[in-house]
Amino acid sequence: MVSITIDNQAYRVSPNENLLQTCLTLGLDLPYFCWHSELGSVGACRQCAVKQYQNDEDKVGRLVMACMTPVCDGMVISMQDTQSTQFRQTNIEAIMTQHPHDCPVCEEGGNCHLQDMTAISGHINRRYTGKKRTHLNQYLGPMLNHEMNRCIGCYRCVRFYRDYCGGDDFNVFGSKSHLYFGRATHGALENSFSGNLAEVCPTGVFTDKPFSEHYIRKWDLQTAPTVCPHCSLGCNITVSERERKVRRITNRRHDEINGHFLCNLGLFGYEHVNHSERLDAPLLRNNANKNSVILTSNAAKQHLAKLLCPADKDNQGGYLSQATGKYIAIGSARTQIENNAALMKLVGQDNFYLGVPDQQVQMLHMLCSAYQSNRVSPFSIKQAQASDAVLIIDEDISHTAPRLALAIRQMSRNLGINNAAKLGVPYWQDGPVRNIAQTSRSPLAIIASDTCQLSNLATEEVIIAPHEQMLLLQEIQDLLAHKLEETQSLDEAKSLDTSNPPTDSTSDLDSENSNSYPVSAQRIVDALLTADTPMVISGLQSQDPALLSVSLNIASLLKRLKPHAGFYGVTKQVNDLHFGLLIKDETGETNYQGIDSFITRVMGQEGEDSMHNAPDTLIILETDLYRYMEAEQLEAVLDAIENIIVIDQMLTPTAQMADLILPSGSFAESQGCYLSSEGRLQHGFATIAGLNQRMMPWVWLAELTDLSTPADCHHWLSQHFPILAPIETFSELAHINLGSQFRIAGQPKRASARTAIHAVRDVKEQMPISASGTPFVQSMEGVEGFRQSQVQMITVLPANAWSPKWNSDQGANRFGNSSNKSQSPWTLGIKIFSQVSPSSEPAYPDVLQTEQKNGQQTNVSRQETNSSEPTSASIRLMPSANLYADFELASYSSPIHSMSPEPCLKIHPVLAASLKLTEGEQVQLQGEHGAARLMCTFDKNMSPDVALVPNLIFTLLGQRAKIISLKEMGDHDDAL
Repeated sequence: MVSITIDNQAYRVSPNENLLQTCLTLGLDLPYFCWHSELGSVGACRQCAVKQYQNDEDKVGRLVMACMTPVCDGMVISMQDTQSTQFRQTNIEAIMTQHPHDCPVCEEGGNCHLQDMTAISGHINRRYTGKKRTHLNQYLGPMLNHEMNRCIGCYRCVRFYRDYCGGDDFNVFGSKSHLYFGRATHGALENSFSGNLAEVCPTGVFTDKPFSEHYIRKWDLQTAPTVCPHCSLGCNITVSERERKVRRITNRRHDEINGHFLCNLGLFGYEHVNHSERLDAPLLRNNANKNSVILTSNAAKQHLAKLLCPADKDNQGGYLSQATGKYIAIGSARTQIENNAALMKLVGQDNFYLGVPDQQVQMLHMLCSAYQSNRVSPFSIKQAQASDAVLIIDEDISHTAPRLALAIRQMSRNLGINNAAKLGVPYWQDGPVRNIAQTSRSPLAIIASDTCQLSNLATEEVIIAPHEQMLLLQEIQDLLAHKLEETQSLDEAKSLDTSNPPTDSTSDLDSENSNSYPVSAQRIVDALLTADTPMVISGLQSQDPALLSVSLNIASLLKRLKPHAGFYGVTKQVNDLHFGLLIKDETGETNYQGIDSFITRVMGQEGEDSMHNAPDTLIILETDLYRYMEAEQLEAVLDAIENIIVIDQMLTPTAQMADLILPSGSFAESQGCYLSSEGRLQHGFATIAGLNQRMMPWVWLAELTDLSTPADCHHWLSQHFPILAPIETFSELAHINLGSQFRIAGQPKRASARTAIHAVRDVKEQMPISASGTPFVQSMEGVEGFRQSQVQMITVLPANAWSPKWNSDQGANRFGNSSNKSQSPWTLGIKIFSQVSPSSEPAYPDVLQTEQKNGQQTNVSRQETNSSEPTSASIRLMPSANLYADFELASYSSPIHSMSPEPCLKIHPVLAASLKLTEGEQVQLQGEHGAARLMCTFDKNMSPDVALVPNLIFTLLGQRAKIISLKEMGDHDDAL
């Protein structure tokens, strides 16, 4: 810490920040435009001018730009002197000469950084009477509006889009005061983080287009913090609603996960909450009249109890009917943990099937086992960004985990930042750091079957077929194992005879063996071992347990060689990782009860004497089975079950097959816990009370399970699955308000109060429905967010981003990169795997043997199917991920759906030539489990030994397919 003086007031501050960051952290209102705590400083806007004095005797001083000035001990600064104050007023007056007077109609009004800075700078009266410039606006896609006339030329947008996110279809054109920020031609912005331009821009140049369709001023919105319901990263968001509709999603800063930015999926994937196909009331199928009957909640619960007919409870509080196997259930990977717990308690663990394929269950269990045994250390996204070498194994994280991909993009700059630091240039000096770094990048190795958006950053990229990937990974594994053996031998030799360690023979052996490994494997291992905090990233995209097994082995070996090494296992859905903890393993034989096991159970393939055959009733919780199974097979299974009960938010194809449908609340209407792929347990709050008859699934089942509160669900989970015991931390919401009789305001404080949206019909404003059981009050009368850390110890994040003089959401960014002052689990979550007792590290051969045993069945199938010799009857398929197409709930949002590409078969031209295919033609894929027709596209950058199909189609087809041109099929039909 160093001492500085600002306007005759002494402060102790960190020497690692610039002066602007320091002033804002101290709560001093110093205006700025171009600076952003994540983007660094470029000194473009000149709005943060202050006067710096050499010492106490200096009475003249000099103007400096605070964002470009490092803090040093003994610094004397003035923000309020006449010269710097007048400079800031004159500067913003010059900026405003070309800015239109359209605040009343601008959607940024009331949430505008420019408004905040104008007021803080003291610029009140406008004197410019000349004609203002005008620009033509562009179409930038379904997510953003464009109004270039409001631009002040701060360059934030282009710095964010191009430098930070790596986009290349957006730029600045022109010079001096004639600047244009946009695309070379009209069209949708391609980058997955383009939606953040609405927040990054300090004015109204870029605004939220879906929000425009049902626009409400910020001070009229009710907000609450929760977790993004789509991918598995667990990004924190704030949901804003008005009149029982979600109006917009904004980033809720969590420095360990999403930081300042959300992907487009998180920002715009919320329209399923407002969708016309949302279920509002229970529906009962009437087969006689061939229609559905709308039930009341009580009638639906009575009918549910009648269908299940639970017998008397046993001594342990469970229903005896569980043992009969008459009632089975399928859980959900996109609902809260409490809902799966209630359903499991109702039917029993033997009758509870996890709502993903068995293979995914196996891979989830492998991840959880590795985390629990402390074999690997799961990294947070912040730790991933701070690492200095990364190996990505067959996981296109730009589509499966976009916020992680953005962190890896920043990780690649760490080498350049370190080089600049050696020259005395701090990391926040964005321009000089980039000039020093040039093309130097931190090691990033990618092993995959196709290129990805991070390919241009990779220092080593190996594009090969799956069976070749396994060979390469095994070679990397062997290199690391040999290095570990060498290290252990050296340690033993030093302990036995420090005067004569046996290093020569070991080095010779290492030199001999290295010649037998591919050069790429050796380079990857060298990069990982040279780094201080290397990291391995893999996941479920490959849908290959053997590949995940060897990835975990590599990460485990790397951790033993580098104690600070980490691992990130990317899963598929928001809450699927906890499935890996709900595995029954009492007899030593792991039973992966997923959708495939459910099919086997229903179709009676366990044997005629099995007590599990022919269940009477099936309960499906928020899972569309048609996404995992071919329709004909699934319908045959459902026809074999007498009663089908579906609890879901949407009228999915699976829900349409139900005899009884119970409407569940969306993420905005529910509160509960999520476990991210990092192993971080988080709690999300409801923004809207359940509309009409929508309830959380555990509430529908409460009378049958005796789990009448979330605390009951948490206690039952902690009793049956001790690893989830930390979930009881979230049982008592009352603890949030300890020490205060006030609740937390759900909307920002405004003197104007709420806008009368229906004033043309009624002067009275409809009273908001308060969500019961939350600490938030649906008005501005609670404790404002900015006072929570000053007045009382409230441990939950504010419901809104308002504070005095800072109406814009960007005001939250002014506190730098350590804004989470509260260390409460309500704000940070709980990393459950860091709380388990670390077990002793097993020897390398034991680790490998265990994982090979876990993946034995899959390895056998790989040996049978992984032929490198492609034929028309046996083409190896690989799943191709897409951010806009792979997530079920997000697909109901029109902006997301419109960005989803048409499904296609991607194939290398060499393989296409061997199959006599032409680009653009339709082909028939006959897979192991189903068939599909896709258009054929060529990609010369992918592996020539595989064909890529969309994730959902890959799940339905299987790993291999016969690819037939429709022309050949037509010729065959003509011949017949």
